[in-house]
Order: sequence, then C-alpha cells, then structure tokens
Amino acid sequence: MLKVAIAYVVSGWIILQLNDVFIDYFAMPEWAPRLILLFLVIGFVPAMILTWAFELTPDGIKLDKDVLREKSITPRTGHKLDIAIIVSIGLSLGLFIWQSRFDQKTAEYESAVAAGSTQTAVDAETNAEPPPARIDYSFEGIDKNSIAVLPFANRSADIEDVYFTDGIHEDLLTQLSRIDAFSIISRSSVMEYRDTTKNLREIAHELSVANVLEGSIQRAGDRVRINVQLIDAQTDEHLWAEIYDRELTTGNLFDIQSEIAKSIASALKATLTDSELASVGDVPTENVEAYDLYLKARQFAQNETLDDYQNAIALLKESVALDPSFKFAWIGLARAHMTNYWVYGGDPADIELALEAIERARSIDADFAELYMAEGFYWYWGHLDYERALYNLGKAIEMMPSNDDAYMWRGWVSRRAGLWEQARESMKQALKLNPRVHFNWHEYALTLMYLHRYEEATNAAMQARALDPESYWGRITLAKIVLQESGDLKTATELSSGTENSDDFNFFEVYMQVSILARRYDEALEAARGISDELEIQRNQIILREDWAARILYFMGRKEEAKQAASAALFRLNGLRSRLGDDYRIDLAEASVRTIQGASADEVRSMLQKSMASRPIDDVEASRFKLEYARIFSIAGMASEAVEMLEPILMPPSDTSIFELELDPAFDGIRDDPEFVAMMERQLQ
Repeated sequence: MLKVAIAYVVSGWIILQLNDVFIDYFAMPEWAPRLILLFLVIGFVPAMILTWAFELTPDGIKLDKDVLREKSITPRTGHKLDIAIIVSIGLSLGLFIWQSRFDQKTAEYESAVAAGSTQTAVDAETNAEPPPARIDYSFEGIDKNSIAVLPFANRSADIEDVYFTDGIHEDLLTQLSRIDAFSIISRSSVMEYRDTTKNLREIAHELSVANVLEGSIQRAGDRVRINVQLIDAQTDEHLWAEIYDRELTTGNLFDIQSEIAKSIASALKATLTDSELASVGDVPTENVEAYDLYLKARQFAQNETLDDYQNAIALLKESVALDPSFKFAWIGLARAHMTNYWVYGGDPADIELALEAIERARSIDADFAELYMAEGFYWYWGHLDYERALYNLGKAIEMMPSNDDAYMWRGWVSRRAGLWEQARESMKQALKLNPRVHFNWHEYALTLMYLHRYEEATNAAMQARALDPESYWGRITLAKIVLQESGDLKTATELSSGTENSDDFNFFEVYMQVSILARRYDEALEAARGISDELEIQRNQIILREDWAARILYFMGRKEEAKQAASAALFRLNGLRSRLGDDYRIDLAEASVRTIQGASADEVRSMLQKSMASRPIDDVEASRFKLEYARIFSIAGMASEAVEMLEPILMPPSDTSIFELELDPAFDGIRDDPEFVAMMERQLQ
C-alpha cells in the first residue's frame, strides 16, 4: 500500500509538470491545472482504499480476504511496482533538472534582451539564433473608442461578389465616420489586412486602435447574411457579436448598418446624437439594382485610371436612370467628372457635367456630408476657389469627423490658399485616421519640405517608402528634399533613376530636374525627345518636347540647334493657342522659347508680365512660377529681375534653395553679377 501511495504521488507530480509544459501548446484554459490537481487529490483516497481492500490476481480483481496467501502474486506485483517507482523518480528528477535549466536560460535571455543584446548564453553554447523577443503591444494613450473595421470576408458562392462585400464594408465605414464619438481608421489603411496572417493585437498596434471589427458577408439569391463581431484588441475580449440574416433589400442593408453602429456605440458606452441617429438610419435608394450598379462603379473608380473612371461614369449613369432620386450615385458621378477634369485632360465640359450632378443631388437632399465633399472638389478643382472649397470641406468634416479624405482635401486646399499651418495640421489628422497610405505621407512630406522642415519631411518620405517600396512617390519626394536641403546630386540621381520611363509627369519632371542640375545633358535630351504627348500638357503647365530640347541644347552651348528647337516649339504653341485661346501656360512656354531665340529685354518682360497677370492664385505653384520667371530673366541677361524673383522664394514656404541655384545652369550667365552674388551671400549668412 505504501508503494502504491509513493507511485501515485510521484506520477501525479509528473502529470502536473507536464501539464505546465503543454498548457500553451494545447490552448488549455487557465483553470485546467487546478482542476487536474483537484482530481488527483480526490482520487488519492479511493486509490488507497482499493489497494488495501482488493488484490490483482490472474483470475481478475478479488477481495484481499478471499485470496490464499500461497496463491498471492503480491510479491511479483510489488517488484514491478518497485521498478515503476524507480522509473517515475528518475523521470521526475530529469524533468526537474531540465525545467530548472530552462528557467535559468529564459532568465538569461530576458536579461540580455532588456540590456539591448541579442546574443545570449544559449547562443554561445549552441550557435543557434536566439528566440525572438515577445513584442509588448502597448495600448497606452490610444483612444478607447478607436476602431479598425477590417475588410469583410466574401462568403458568397460567386467570387465576383467581392465588389458587393467591399461596397457594404465601405458604406459601413462611412456610416461610422459620421459618429463623433468614434475614431474610425479609413478604408485604404485597413484593406491591406484582407488576407493577413497577423493577429488582431498586431493589427491594432500598427493602426493605433483599441478595437477591431471583423465580419463576413454572404449573398445568395434574394437573401443576405452579415456576420460581425467587435473585439477589444488589448484583451481579445468579444465586446459584441451579431448575425443578420435578412431578405436582400437596400432597406435591410442600410438598417443592418444602422443597427451595427448603434450596437457598437452601446458596447463602447458611447452616446449617439439625434442627428447622428438620423444620418446612420438614412436609406438613399430602394432600388437594389441601382445600388448594385453604384457599388460596381465605386470599385472601378478606386482603380484610379482613365478607363476605369469612364467605366464608373457609364455605370453611375445607369444607376441614376434606374433611380433618379439616388443622391449618392449623383455624387459619385460628380466626383468622377471632376477627376476627369483635374487629372485626365482638363476638358471644361466635365466641370459642367459635375455641377449638373451636384445640383441633382442637392435637389434630393440639400444637407448631407457627401454633397459638401463634392462641392469642395468642385470649387477647388474646377475653379481654384479656395474659400468656397474650404467652407464645404469644413461642413463635411462636421458631419463626418472621422473621414480622412475630408481632412486630406482640406490640407491640399489650405496649402494652395497659403494657409500652411492649417494644411500641416489637417494632413496630420488625415494620417492619424489613415496611417497606411503612402501617397498621403508623400504629400505631407512635400508640405514639410515647402516649410523647410527637412528632418520631419525626410521622416515622412521614408514612411511613404516603407509603406510602398516599389512606388516612385517616396523616391521622388526624397530626391526633392535632398536637393533642396543640401544639393546632394548623388543621392538625388540614385533616387530618380528609372523615373524617366514613367507615364506620370511628376516623376518625369523630377528626373529632368535632377539630370539638368547634374549636367547630364545627353541623357536629359534623350528623355525629352521621347516624351509622350500626354505628358506635354499638364493642368498647371505646358512643356513641349521641343521646349525641353531647346533649353537643354542651350545649356550645352549648342545655340543654333537650341534656336531651331525653339522655333519648332513656337510653331506647336501657336497651334495650341488657336485651340485653347489665351492661356497663362502658353504665355510662359512662349516666353521661354522666344528668350532662347534671342527676344529683347522688353519683349521678355512683356511676355512674363502677361503670364503673371493671368495665372491663378496658388501658393504651391507660386514659388515654381517665380523660379521659372527667374530662369527666363537670367537667360535674357536680366540679373536684377531674376534676383527680384528669386530672393522671396528662398524663404519658406517654397521648394527652392540656394543649393539648387548653385547647381542650376540657367543662372550661369549671371553668377558673376554683383546683385546675384550679393543675394547668395545674404542667404549664406
């Protein structure tokens, strides 16, 4: 009986130790070890009673009193039990030694990590890589009502239904962004987590949110099922979950979104105002087909290409034909036309079509956030009317306080209006709501560069590159920053390499700027002669391939060839003038090529004054225009006028510095002029 007791205790101890080892592996609950210990304690007494009262015989288990001593096999079982006890004690000692050694090594490793070392005693003995330190996901300082709504999983049988799933996801984000009590991370920042293997805590840490909403959508015939759950990212606690199984109607879809918003508010102990309740309960169309076309159009528009915008416009026209009272479809149509105007060609007809769509939406509802957003685009892109644009964007922000687009747009408009601090703060807020979009970090970096806050600008540009290493945006931004901050041509050349083959003028222009400043004229001339027609005419400037060639040949000292290229450019500019009429972009381009042809000082002054008088007010473009005026004055030998243009733009906000002036061949002709020398000396003091 004593031997059985010893064996029982030793075996129980081994079981408890193994339980500690495997509890994490099998994801056992914290109360499991206590339950096992309870069973072992309770089982001890019955085990002793059974051992005392019964005996194992070849004929089975019998009462001890019924077994004859001469037929008892207790001596043999006792010997086997001795062996079992010895083996159990050996296993116990081995487990004890291993666990002690493991705890010692763990303590050594944690101590090394705390001291900033990744080489531990384990590494020294085994030459193995140390285990990664456990990341401490701190949620300190994070808004407790901040939410990341992860992309919904498409559970429909038709994989093409992803546009429907994404559309519902985006609409829900829009609904939640109307609620002032919530801080909602934008769609573009969460979409990268569609098929992620990262856990919720890691995602929340990257997005700086306290809560995560995830879900799935299944559409089958005339039914839709939406499954959602809200999770506290720090504790992994499910705050709320619900399954909605409804008939597929737009009324039901928007009712579900409204119910989700209210349930989240309840779970986070947030209060919705009457206006917020009315807003999230709005059903914009009762026509399922019109809504479906609208979702498809939005999916096309998100690709941001000319063909996709044309497809979006066609689908939106079908949508409003089915339901002329669908205000969001009219707003989508207005935005698509304004994008066509600003980004893809500048056709004035798009401005009129956008205004018509806005007015149709206003006739349905004169006071909703998307209407104010569309009007903000219209006054900014269509008319460069910054005051009206800022008013409308401000109204949109009041109604959708978590909408990053509204803040980013207000940043862009504020920048052009010369409200640089407001621009910086608005962009910071947009990045807080939408931290994973590399283009927004690029734009923020440019704003800081204009303010000559170079260290902050570099950090922002590096963030853009980290988010999308393959994109040219982060590269060209860094190239512009290093040129302006220090004139580092080597780094700028490395960063801009390859951008000459891009179909985006922003990238091509930086390549040409760097190549000319580095006086790599042959490469610049080859790139200029290969420029496409689409890159010659931009919304804010016109630079024909012959104009580029004329400038480069002039800098190379090939003056006659430069004049021939200038004549070819002038011929084409005259053709453009007959089509576009008086245009400040043509005035400036004409002044450039005629100066290379040898225009007199009076002619140059007259042409540039005409361009200055007609160009729109724009604080972002102001320094670029003044730099271009200064270059033309310099080539014409008009040093006083060049200095007059240059000195103001060497102070922030501007995208010019003395380091670039020292490199720019356009100023070679006036470098020894006393006024130019004095200006440079003043800036170097």
